[in-house]
Amino acid sequence: MDRFLDSLVTQIPNWIYAVLMLVVAFVAATIVKTLMTKLLKALKAEEKLAKLGVKDASTGSSVDFIAKLAYFVTFLLFLPGVLDKLGMNSVSQPITNMVNSFLAFIPKVVGAGIIIAVGVFIAKIVRDLLIALLRATKIDQLQAKAGILVTETSALSTIISNVIYGIILLVMITSALDALGIDAISIPANNIVKSIFDMIPYVLGAIVIIAVGVFISNLVAKLLGSLLAGVGTDKLIEKMTGTSPKKVVLSKLISSIVKYVLIIIFIVQGINVLQLPVLTDIGAAIIGYMPAVLSAVIIVTIGLFAANTAETALVKKFPEAKASALVAKVAIYVLTAFLCLSQLNVANVIVETTFILIIAALCIAFAVAFGVGGRKFAETTLDKLEKKIDDNK
Repeated sequence: MDRFLDSLVTQIPNWIYAVLMLVVAFVAATIVKTLMTKLLKALKAEEKLAKLGVKDASTGSSVDFIAKLAYFVTFLLFLPGVLDKLGMNSVSQPITNMVNSFLAFIPKVVGAGIIIAVGVFIAKIVRDLLIALLRATKIDQLQAKAGILVTETSALSTIISNVIYGIILLVMITSALDALGIDAISIPANNIVKSIFDMIPYVLGAIVIIAVGVFISNLVAKLLGSLLAGVGTDKLIEKMTGTSPKKVVLSKLISSIVKYVLIIIFIVQGINVLQLPVLTDIGAAIIGYMPAVLSAVIIVTIGLFAANTAETALVKKFPEAKASALVAKVAIYVLTAFLCLSQLNVANVIVETTFILIIAALCIAFAVAFGVGGRKFAETTLDKLEKKIDDNK
């Protein structure tokens, strides 16, 4: 009993110390919570923290959440000392290690925060200066001359500035991750940044090629349109059909086709500069398919001219045969459609089979109509033909 009382008496100072430490911890944590709340409200940080989705479960306030977090951290700093005085070393040691790790991590977090804050500040300044500089060079006017719609968000100056802004932020974020020492995230992020910077020269080269290509395409289209209009190409349709076209201007049609063909060629060449196998294969496929498309366009053009010319000629020579002229026009349209589909390699088997079936059906229909339905007419016609042959002999 004496030994128990002696040990109890010897522990009383530790208990008193632990109670005092708990009181000091509660007071310090409360003071920190109050100061943090006032500071965040003075800085009007409620809206900014709310955007991050940080809210207290009971009050729904972001400021209260941060203040409670500061209260908990402050109290946690005092807890290992209290547990040591109570002889609970097995409990206090893990908490002590956690607190030490947390305190060692705080400078890294502060450093990362400073890096990101400075990066955002620099990125905004660079973006604003770059937008003003690019607009002063009238780069947006070049975009408008290239035939591309220019708006506040799609302007070339805005796009370039936002890209530079994003690159600067990405570099600063990777630097912040390096400062935190989180290798599992920082190493892949650094590899991404390195890949982006390695890719920038190729992207710039592709942009230059495409921009120059668009400019050259527009210039060639204008010169070709003026040249074709000057040599009387626009009157060619009127000469072939006998009527003046109201909507189709042949010189503009040809120059537009040439323009877009050149643009596609330059875009494909710009894609090849990027040295991306997937995009390169797609570009090669597009270039390889272009002759078939051009052939189809030529076939359609010739088919339209032929159909209109045939209809006009038949109506002029036989004014009462408007139905026959329409049938001839539709027949030429159908033939043109089959030729285009065949040239484009669109379901070749189906197209060829359908065309053969239509020709066979027409031949059978003509044979039945001429040999069975018009038997007397066929007999009379053949007799006249035979007599005519004999007379010629």
